[in-house]
Amino acid sequence: MGLWKGAWYLAKHELARDGWKSLFTLLFVGYLLLFTVPMMNSVLIGDSNQMMNWATDFLYLTFLPILGFVINQTMMRYWKEDSYTRKMALWRILPISSRQIALGRIIQLSVVLFCAHLVYFILQFVLVRSMGADLSVVTFIQYAVFWFGYSLTIAIIYVYWEIGHSGKIYFFSNLIYIALLLIVTVCFATFNGGTMVASSLHAIEDGSWWLPIIALVVCVAAILIGVNRIENRLESRSYRA
Repeated sequence: MGLWKGAWYLAKHELARDGWKSLFTLLFVGYLLLFTVPMMNSVLIGDSNQMMNWATDFLYLTFLPILGFVINQTMMRYWKEDSYTRKMALWRILPISSRQIALGRIIQLSVVLFCAHLVYFILQFVLVRSMGADLSVVTFIQYAVFWFGYSLTIAIIYVYWEIGHSGKIYFFSNLIYIALLLIVTVCFATFNGGTMVASSLHAIEDGSWWLPIIALVVCVAAILIGVNRIENRLESRSYRA
């Protein structure tokens, strides 16, 4: 079985296996909108404070990438049972190459993330516009593409730790990343006085049409590098759960 055919088979298998569990991702999208829409509207109309600024950035930077991860039993048990290690150990004894596993996981991630972001940003646009914000469709599409590029890039890093390491290492790597994001967002709000979310939108409004293109280029590079790094990690890691 060829690389792409095998990878697509794995991706379809995992997507079909998740099935109705994907609804939990949509519920999480609704939960995220509940917080981000009022925050974003306040930021856009200039009625925000420093705490709201960093909180908005923190929610975006932290939660948008994880919309690509379906909430299922494997995810919920990775700490206690090291479920990802067990799953990869099973796959490794099948006639499936490490490269097919890496590419298939990224394809699955991309499909789920794209669908979740499509729902999230369409609803966000409708809700923010209904609250009085003046946003053009073209600008918002570019803005959504920019954040999709960011999210997929970071999500691929998550996948590297997810299937390339034990559950405990994956957990602590996530904690470190979240702590770094907290520091970055607080520092940005303190010294800049604004938000990364609003800054990206205003930059695109002011003619920086190249921002989403750069985000997609970085995203493509992350996919290429990610497949290679994940493949190498799967070849060298321990599968003792």
